[in-house]
Amino acid sequence: MTATASSPIRHQAGVLTRRYAACLWGDKASLLLLFGQAPLIGYFCTLVWGGIETDTETLRFILCLSAHWFGLIDACREIVKERAIFARERVFGLSVTGYVLSKLAVLGVVAVTQVVLLQFTVEWSLALHGPMLLQTLLLSLCALSGVGLGLLVSALAKTQERAVFAVPLLILPQILFSEFAVPRKYFGAVVDVVEKFMPVRWAYTAFQASAELSPKYGDVALGVLAQLGFVVVFLVGIAALLLPRRSQVQ
Repeated sequence: MTATASSPIRHQAGVLTRRYAACLWGDKASLLLLFGQAPLIGYFCTLVWGGIETDTETLRFILCLSAHWFGLIDACREIVKERAIFARERVFGLSVTGYVLSKLAVLGVVAVTQVVLLQFTVEWSLALHGPMLLQTLLLSLCALSGVGLGLLVSALAKTQERAVFAVPLLILPQILFSEFAVPRKYFGAVVDVVEKFMPVRWAYTAFQASAELSPKYGDVALGVLAQLGFVVVFLVGIAALLLPRRSQVQ
């Protein structure tokens, strides 16, 4: 990376995106595994819910959780494994914004592709209620918030192993602090507050609203805005963690 600090962020982001995409494309075995897990999970869903004539709230929750999982597991190692390269390129003016956006762009495409494969597999056998394209958007945003969270974990972690170990600790609370585990009427004060900080919760609420006979588009819009808000917060957090590292290597 030879771009100077004065180089436009968009130019750097474009160069970094192409480089990162080429690296991922070069590792076709890993890419195949990433794309293969989506239809496999979708197939498992068809086995579990295949005997039910209609979709259920639990299926919708599992779809949202799976989408978030895709983004999180895809991204959790992608910064920490390049720590030495990142530190060296920061000396030569690498833009943190361009770097993070390149990761988000490429991993976002991967995660959205996984969402489409998952949803296609499920839709092939099960009739889901609600507009399919809208629900694809909702699942894609949930996956994108997963990418943001995964990159944040990767920026925090000291090693790739620690980053991967953190994933279950981030996924399990999405289940525990949700209506999937306990009906809302039994929520305590703490659970009620914590639940609102769970990205999957907002995706699930929006998905539920979209599946109504008369879709509640206000709730859908709120879920969309919440997911976008999570992505922005995660990106700001990543930048805050990465910005000081230039001075550390000089």
